[in-house]
Amino acid sequence: CLQCFEQGEELPRKGHTMIDSLFIVSGAGNHVVERHFRGNTPRIHCEPFMEKLRASDKAEGIPAVICGNRRHVLVHILREKIVFLAVVTQEEPPLAILELLDRVHQVLTRYLGEVSEDTLRQNFSTVYLLLDEMIDSGLPFTTELNSLESIIAPPSAISKVVQAVSGSSTQVLSDVPPEAKGQGGSTLGALTSALGASTHTQIGGASAEVWWRRQNVVYASNEIYVDIVESIDGIFNSQGHMVSGGINGDILVNSKLSGIPEVLMTLRNPGVLQNASFHPCVRLHRFERDKALSFIPPDGEFTLASYWIPDLALNMPFNFNVTVNYHAEHGKLQISVNPKLSVTMQHKQMLIDKFCVNVRLPEDIASATLSCQGGTVRFDSDTKVVVWHIGKLAGQENRCEGTLVYATDPKDGSSRIPAEEKSAAQLAFVIKGWAISGIRLDSCEVSSTTYTPYKASRYTTTSGKMDYRIA
Repeated sequence: CLQCFEQGEELPRKGHTMIDSLFIVSGAGNHVVERHFRGNTPRIHCEPFMEKLRASDKAEGIPAVICGNRRHVLVHILREKIVFLAVVTQEEPPLAILELLDRVHQVLTRYLGEVSEDTLRQNFSTVYLLLDEMIDSGLPFTTELNSLESIIAPPSAISKVVQAVSGSSTQVLSDVPPEAKGQGGSTLGALTSALGASTHTQIGGASAEVWWRRQNVVYASNEIYVDIVESIDGIFNSQGHMVSGGINGDILVNSKLSGIPEVLMTLRNPGVLQNASFHPCVRLHRFERDKALSFIPPDGEFTLASYWIPDLALNMPFNFNVTVNYHAEHGKLQISVNPKLSVTMQHKQMLIDKFCVNVRLPEDIASATLSCQGGTVRFDSDTKVVVWHIGKLAGQENRCEGTLVYATDPKDGSSRIPAEEKSAAQLAFVIKGWAISGIRLDSCEVSSTTYTPYKASRYTTTSGKMDYRIA
């Protein structure tokens, strides 16, 4: 949807809009930025969402789509304790709105580094200029980073010094060079030229067909990096078998290549990309014919492809087991985790790191006496969660066990033994040097250039939302 609007393939219908207003709200409920695209939407229409935000301990649990009233629908995403809230009054696909909000966050992250209440206020003019370029009359307009950077200069240390000296605001780039405006001989012009803060950049892509890549790209050292990052989302039963879920994957590229290069990537198992979405630069007909990714890359970092694999037969690289028993006098908790040698020996470059286990216990548990072999463990009495930080998973088995103390009934002082409640354990980890889907980059060829670039790739598997049911 966004690609169609970016390339001008579809003209908006008269009176049609995707979102009426956009509000950027802090986690504390403060309105930081608001931009209206179709009339003025009073903040009172956001109150159904704001009430849920104030009443909720965890903003992650608020539904992404909320019906505010009979006319207004509120759609939001939460990123780094900042809420991007869209007000919608017409029938629209919710996923398209969520994608647009996520793209706004990605662009602000590129420009501001960190999206927080302070950085949004400090770069107030930049944020509003970006919103005006990205969304026109409530519809996606220019959302490609390379195109935006050719129009609005990203903030930098040098540009901030120049702005402080000149008293100017965010620089909007122009097709007219500074010399043509009579500024070439000024003291400030000489300063900015010496610092390299006002390098002339032309608006638009390298050509009408390559609109996603900016013009006149030159690097002293030409490099291209490919990161394949996969995350596991799923629900596992007590035997460790996935009941529901799959793999989310992204092929991330950081291109620092001069000129207009042609890149051809081949994969060892391209069938992984059966359910995938591609960047507009990818030649789809070439992929459908040869199962190869042929493209002219944008400059800088971008997502070449995103894919989803609904695989229920995942071969996890570790064994994990947790049991909770409630006896008459106390409860018993046992957790064990160790690397699966059949997988780790086959992929010796694999490193399982930052391994953490969270086990949520019933409210009737007052305290716990825990010990572990490997890492550190603690019990949070407020949230009733056992947190076990293991770190790096080595060859030996890591164990954690402990005694659970029941809360007492204030009426008669008897122990409140929990019923056989179904508990769950959440896992978090990072596996470096390995992709669980088995995807591999066979080759990356760069042509239509006079140089030989440096090329590198790496693989990472992370935990998404993983819940293990406890028997």
